[in-house]
Amino acid sequence: MSVSPSAPLRRVLALPFFPAVSDDGVALDPDPFSPNALLGGFVSGPENRLAELAVRFAVDGVPIFERPLGETNVPSDAARLDGAPSRDDLETLFREAANAENDADFDAIFDRRAVRVAARTPERRPTLFPLDGDADVDATSAASDANAAPSRSTPRVRGWRPLEEASFFTPLVFYGPSGSGKTRLVEGICQSRRLAEPNKTLYYLSGIDFARSLTNAIRRDQTQIFRTLLGQARVVAIENADVLAERDAAQSEFLPILDAAAREQKLVIVTFSKNPNEIPGFSPELAARLGGGLLIPTRFPTRETKRFIVERAAVKLGLRLDEATVDFCVDNSPASVGGVCGTLVQAAQEFASRTRSPSPENFRALVEARNPEPTWTLDRVLKTVAKQFSVSVVEMRSKKRSKTLVLARNVVFYLARKLTDATFQEIGREFSNRDHSTTLRGARDVAEALETDAELRFQVREIVEKLRAEDRVEL
Repeated sequence: MSVSPSAPLRRVLALPFFPAVSDDGVALDPDPFSPNALLGGFVSGPENRLAELAVRFAVDGVPIFERPLGETNVPSDAARLDGAPSRDDLETLFREAANAENDADFDAIFDRRAVRVAARTPERRPTLFPLDGDADVDATSAASDANAAPSRSTPRVRGWRPLEEASFFTPLVFYGPSGSGKTRLVEGICQSRRLAEPNKTLYYLSGIDFARSLTNAIRRDQTQIFRTLLGQARVVAIENADVLAERDAAQSEFLPILDAAAREQKLVIVTFSKNPNEIPGFSPELAARLGGGLLIPTRFPTRETKRFIVERAAVKLGLRLDEATVDFCVDNSPASVGGVCGTLVQAAQEFASRTRSPSPENFRALVEARNPEPTWTLDRVLKTVAKQFSVSVVEMRSKKRSKTLVLARNVVFYLARKLTDATFQEIGREFSNRDHSTTLRGARDVAEALETDAELRFQVREIVEKLRAEDRVEL
């Protein structure tokens, strides 16, 4: 099966991952059917290009440019002597990455013949993004190459510094819905850093484990030991940190960790289900520290990326799918990469065991059986939308008309009419007996906004995913 024409726009980030370990501490063979194994790493399309760039920073370090970004025809002696990129430099870099339309534009941001700074000891530091040619070329030859090359808008990278040395990008925050790849990115970063610095301490735990460990330390009067252990770590990664909201004790302990990381040049990685600035319950001090870091959204794959995933995984599993069957799988499998791969793995196993014959009809029947039509209710839609917009169900049903509440209600009108059997009259009765025309107008407003508002499209799709709906509804 040939790769689709859009495949060159999909990139595979070859992330290492932690080996599975048994209860006895024995390393287990890696799962040959995991998304990492099937796909060769994290698949990045345009929707997750910023996440890919953030991983480059966390593993390779931030680039040092031979001249300020955005300026052209600047002599080579304009390079930053201290090798410290400014925040404007890196924000410009992210804008260029976000706007890149093809791999050539994205790769132009980094020059593969870049010189690493001596302090990085390149012989001991593995990289996910190896340099082309000899990485030990000296700065003089690199500068002469730059002078010989034609002028271009993006300056050459002349070296790298660790991400944590750019204190204004600490912590590194990934946020996005469950299944969008946050765990795979964080695991890849942590494993890379552990391989690069095997003698350094690294903590990788969930938000609930962080809170539980702190609670146990307080009960045993061992709070200082808890602080000391985390303070010794070179890297601290906390997943699903949403649970820290409303937990004052956990927040008060997490705040000095962030402050110490910025002061002592350590890397802190945190993941959330949504932008932490939109999660109620965080103290103003902690919200400010999180918002001052590098906040990177992770998205579900677009249809084009999902097609690339299906084709790549099918080849690895020995499934021979025609174009129509690939399209069916793309349109009817879950939005997450893990869900897509799980569907293909089940098909391959059933075909191999001869439970089903490997025909397009049986494959489609298997996909439909694995991902049945969900059942929606108005109440379920209402509660999910309220949680998404961080408002209460009582407020949603009230007469209040704040901007957030109006938008949230209109999204309920739109989704409830689209995904449930409720009529506009029935929907209106749930909202203080609003009339048919009000709910109809609200639903139409959302439908029109979805055509131009990318952020609203993302929020609506995230709500649908939380309702465990398959990505088969045209939004």
